[in-house]
Order: sequence, then C-alpha cells, then structure tokens
Amino acid sequence: MRRSIAGVAVVVTLTATLVACGGSDGGSDNVGPTGPTKDVGSSSTAASDGTESPDATAGSTQALVGKLGDTLRLAGMEGSLNGPGTVEADFTLERFENDATSTIGVLEPAAENRLVAAEFTIVETGTGTYQDSGYAGATVFDANGTEYQGKPGIVTAGKSLGPNMIVKPGERVTGWIVFEVPKDAKITSVTYLMEKVGPDPARTGTWTLD
Repeated sequence: MRRSIAGVAVVVTLTATLVACGGSDGGSDNVGPTGPTKDVGSSSTAASDGTESPDATAGSTQALVGKLGDTLRLAGMEGSLNGPGTVEADFTLERFENDATSTIGVLEPAAENRLVAAEFTIVETGTGTYQDSGYAGATVFDANGTEYQGKPGIVTAGKSLGPNMIVKPGERVTGWIVFEVPKDAKITSVTYLMEKVGPDPARTGTWTLD
C-alpha cells in the first residue's frame, strides 16, 4: 500500500512539472506561422450567411467579402502562368452604374436587357506581373442568384478594363467592366476571380451592393 501511494505521488509530481513547463496538456502555443491577412478595407471578412468571421489568410478556404468601396487583397495562382514572382493584387470596387450607356451602338443590349457596369482599381502588390482579361473573371449576381458574366464594352462612364490587362509590380489600373442583365434584375453583388482557371476562394473577391 505504501509503495502504491508513493507511485501516485511521483505521477502527480511529474504531471505538475509538465504543466508548469508548458507540456502537452494543451497549455502551449501550437499554432504555426500563418500567411498574410487579406486587406478588406473598412469591412470585415464575412461568411456567406452574412455573419462576421475571422479574417481570411492566404491559406484560407473562405472567399473574401466586402462592400462597395472596399479593398480586397487577392492572391494569384501558385506557379502562375504570368511568369516569375508572386502575383497578388488589391482590388477596390470604386463605383457601380446600375444603368450604363454604351459608347458603341453595336454593343447595345438586347431590347429586354440593360447594361450595368462596375469600376475597379487594381494594384499589383506582389513581385510578379498580373496579366489577365479585364472582364473575363468578373460577374454580377441578381437577387435570385442568377450570374451574369462580364463582357467587352466601353461605357460613357469612363475607360474600360481591356481584354489584355497587364499590371506590373506597384502599378495601378482603373477601369469599368460591363455586364448585360435583364431590365428588371436587381443586382446585389459583384465578384472578381483572378486568373480564371477553376474556382479558388483565395483568388475570388465579392462585393455586396445592398
């Protein structure tokens, strides 16, 4: 009996020593380095149900969400087709035109549709050059969840982002992207996907318009 009591005392003493030293009881900091937090301007990173969630990081599987006027930092593909260096850019949805007018008659919408346009500012913050179509990765969604793809076009609101956009490190470009939607559609959000090669939350930003 005395030997058992002594054994228990030794175990208790060793356990207390491990806790005091930050052992494997969960008291130690086991979190490794994380990637840079995406810049969401004045907004919070939000889940799809509208509730706030922790800021997304470069390794996160959660898409970035902001609102009109916010800046979202999107990460390019690893081993990007754009060449050497890392591709990462700040995207700001500057303005949204709910009833845009084309400067070229042949690009007018069908009779039952209208044009809308989103103005973006893009700043390359990585060490590589971001090359992309200015409109291919952009979409708008209406209140029913229907998606409308960006299209070539120039609106009277200002300069458009062209099909062969090139943004070198530190450079900034600003321009409009045009969308054709039904006349009665209520557009609720704008989405931009960098390097449109399959979906990727780290390369996707969504701006709500409500």
